[in-house]
Amino acid sequence: MLRTLLLLAGILILAGHWLLPPLSANGQFIIFLIGIIFLGIPHGAADLLVANKSAESGKQKFYAFRFFTFYISRLVVFGAVIYFFPAAGILLFLLFAAYHFGETDLYFFNTNSVIGKVLVCSYGLVILAVILLNNIGELQQLIQLSGFTIERFPILNWVTENHYLVLSLSLLFFFCNIFLYFLLRKNTGPITEYFLVQFAILVFLLFNLPLLVGFTFYFIVWHSVLSLRNIILYLRAGDKYSLVKVVKQVILYSALALIGILIVGSLGFMFVSYQAFIIYIFMGLAVLTAPHMQIMHDMYGHIRTHRKIG
Repeated sequence: MLRTLLLLAGILILAGHWLLPPLSANGQFIIFLIGIIFLGIPHGAADLLVANKSAESGKQKFYAFRFFTFYISRLVVFGAVIYFFPAAGILLFLLFAAYHFGETDLYFFNTNSVIGKVLVCSYGLVILAVILLNNIGELQQLIQLSGFTIERFPILNWVTENHYLVLSLSLLFFFCNIFLYFLLRKNTGPITEYFLVQFAILVFLLFNLPLLVGFTFYFIVWHSVLSLRNIILYLRAGDKYSLVKVVKQVILYSALALIGILIVGSLGFMFVSYQAFIIYIFMGLAVLTAPHMQIMHDMYGHIRTHRKIG
């Protein structure tokens, strides 16, 4: 039901894009930023609660100090990789993001097998390819704004020059994997009936939306809302956390995360120009992907084991 409502929201966004005067790049970015504050940050700010719950589910002790040590260490290491090895960092980020997006959207699949894990990754790669490669002109402008030069890296340069070929191959790779999954797993329940229809509508929406609008719809409206729903249900399983307590904790950690973002951005002079601000936002999302993905991976592992979320 929730996915249907989100797809209807996407159809309204697409209709607005087709019928109304186009939003400026600044207007699109402002909407994206508002979405990050009210949905993007909260779905990541719950990592501490989720890690605590996962430790309990695995009958292990949870130590907040150890959690923050590992979490911040991953941030620093991945940030260093992106800074010193930008091409490798971008490729790693895309793979991490693809797996994370796929695991969230396909959490009801059995992804413990090799074919399941490949399916998850191929799904996420299709989503990213449709958003990024179908809007290659806007993507190149955004990359130039960041000061990153694609021409220095042959692989990335080849991808941009052959973006529709890469997009087509990503779709072919995904459909081969989904075919194998359904072939090898006879009992897939309602997955066959509804999933491919939802996937087709989602891809159609992303294909027809501009880059930043499409990314905002997928990351904010689709991914963050579904993640928050799953997180809340996961935390409330066993009745240890009430809905009010979960919401209060998420708001608290979201506020702390936002304060931290403002402090780091100010110390790094990231708010002195529009260009630096945009770079900071997208770099921050990239760096946060690595530790956040691991927390969510553990959560979905417990969900698949106990099937607390239907």
